Amino acid sequence: MNELLSKALTQKILPAIVFHDEENVLPVAEAFLNGGLNVIEVPARTPIALNAVSAIRKKFPKMFVGAGTLLTTTLLNDAINAGAQFGLSSSLNNKVCNEARQKQFPFIPGVMTPSEIELAYELGYDIQKLFPASQIGGASFLKAMLGPYEQLNIQFIPMGGINVSNMHEYHQLKNVVAVGGSWLASQQMMKEKNYKEIEETVRQALQAIKH
Repeated sequence: MNELLSKALTQKILPAIVFHDEENVLPVAEAFLNGGLNVIEVPARTPIALNAVSAIRKKFPKMFVGAGTLLTTTLLNDAINAGAQFGLSSSLNNKVCNEARQKQFPFIPGVMTPSEIELAYELGYDIQKLFPASQIGGASFLKAMLGPYEQLNIQFIPMGGINVSNMHEYHQLKNVVAVGGSWLASQQMMKEKNYKEIEETVRQALQAIKH
């Protein structure tokens, strides 16, 4: 496992927060830190996403900041230039994976089938994003993957349909390194600029993981 990713995923949770309003970027990141979480993924789905990555890196250097939804090599390189420390994708794209390896950029490809799991591993990736997790069987699917892939020690980050009420189903599996999701800072919370609620949601999630 990549050393930076190992450190970034220590708390076993990876929030994926889509920012539409620049005013929310730094307050949300600060709320995460105040709640005890020092990692965030910013999916590159909006025009301000990579600016958000740069802003968080500059303001909160102790925070691990990743860029998600890197579907092309251009986006991958833009994320690197923006200061992203790691990247993720929703899919398994050979060109993107090879570019990330060439740049020695910590990267987590997306998979959803055994064939993709094996191909991602052959490309050098032993941490993989399972997406969309709930739609393809969730924890049951990952439990089924334990047997055939235990020998490879592949670790998964399930995303899609994860929340505080079901994340324990995933965390009890030894092939899950972390869970991902957007519920820690929902669009409604950000619209209402309810940063204290975000902070408390983060705190509750981390507490639930510990227990």
